[in-house]
Amino acid sequence: MADELGSSTKEKNEPDSASGSEDSIVDDILGGDRRSVFADKSLVDSNTIVDHDRIYGRDEQLAAEARAFRDTLDGERPPDLLLYGPSGTGKSLTVKSVAEKVKERAREANISFDYVSVNFKTMESYTLDRAVWKLGKQTAKRAGVSWDIPQKGVSTDEKYVRLYDIADRHFDALVFILDEIDALTGRGDEPAYSRLLYSLSRVMAEQHVDTLISTVVVTNSPRFRQNLDSRSDSSYNPNGIHFSDYNANELIEILNRRRDAFVDGALGEGVIKLVAAYGARNEGDARRAIDLLRDAGEIANSKGDTTVTEDHVRAANDSVVKNRVLEIVRGLSLQKKLTVYAAAIVADINSGAAPSPAVYKIYKLICHNLDSDIYTQETVNSHIDKAETYGLLETDRTSGGYKSGVYLLFRFEEPVSAVIETLEEDSMFDDIDSENLRETAAQLCS
Repeated sequence: MADELGSSTKEKNEPDSASGSEDSIVDDILGGDRRSVFADKSLVDSNTIVDHDRIYGRDEQLAAEARAFRDTLDGERPPDLLLYGPSGTGKSLTVKSVAEKVKERAREANISFDYVSVNFKTMESYTLDRAVWKLGKQTAKRAGVSWDIPQKGVSTDEKYVRLYDIADRHFDALVFILDEIDALTGRGDEPAYSRLLYSLSRVMAEQHVDTLISTVVVTNSPRFRQNLDSRSDSSYNPNGIHFSDYNANELIEILNRRRDAFVDGALGEGVIKLVAAYGARNEGDARRAIDLLRDAGEIANSKGDTTVTEDHVRAANDSVVKNRVLEIVRGLSLQKKLTVYAAAIVADINSGAAPSPAVYKIYKLICHNLDSDIYTQETVNSHIDKAETYGLLETDRTSGGYKSGVYLLFRFEEPVSAVIETLEEDSMFDDIDSENLRETAAQLCS
């Protein structure tokens, strides 16, 4: 019996091919030497704050930010700044890079300077109370002290008091970098960001804080100022710094300054130019271009390739597009998915353009197939208009060409094939005859 038990135990402990053998997938990935195309992958992480020497095409903006922050080293309050321009044009990167350099100089001069950065678009809710709590938590972290204020059960005023107390006790100068501030809408007629800017601009005068506090607002558009309360607009007077789109040549230079993220010889011919071309198509977004270059390197690694090629870049771009579309589509309601799917089917067979009358007829066919409620054309058009706010498509009003009359024309900002493929991954589309829909759409648009 003992021998039988011992034999049985031994057999149970022996590794099998599925879990513990030398040839297992996990051991293969985690063990042994791994060749990588990367030498320092952080350099192709768009969240990495690189030294200002690596930043290309932003000398004017860097100089304006440096002149503003220079006041800190002279014991004066830096002016408030407003950085505005399209996404991925270096707004956050430049100001954080300059702030890091000022932090070094301030340390040498025995000045306690720091900055606190919060992107309001990433918060769970866009209320003033949550914004103040987040600023307080980040400020406490910078100061190296605990933030013992709970998210709920404590008034916003108490959170302000704790935030300003930490600032006053631990810093000679402090800059709040308020990114995507227009997302901070809050509740009520006055936007939450209006009240926040009023408090931060008046803190030294009204809260008896000795710390030199200033703000840097980062936004895609300065139009948010139109909604400021008159008090806030009067007290908030920033220096504006504009950031324009990057062109393909500028993106090439930006990416070339990150080449040392890869080992020598790992970047194949044409890779940088292709990544820059994709970035230029995305309105000159350097952040996306940098992330795309990193993704291409990761695909090369996953395949065991030692050189990043144009094929890796194309595969990475296809994946990025699909993930972006998936993120948008995932948040759509059932009816919005049906209307967007109808528009995509029409656009797919009509050179990218989807006339609203044709879209509505395809939408009704889809609803019949799914035994779903059919809404009016006005409601369907409204659903598609809302999809425009997600950056999925754009809408134009036009006349003639489609059985005459005035109608809406939808054009997709994202690849139509990616939209269709992503929507069709939802099981509710399994019973839809997409080929029949395409044939009908072709007849409607002929």
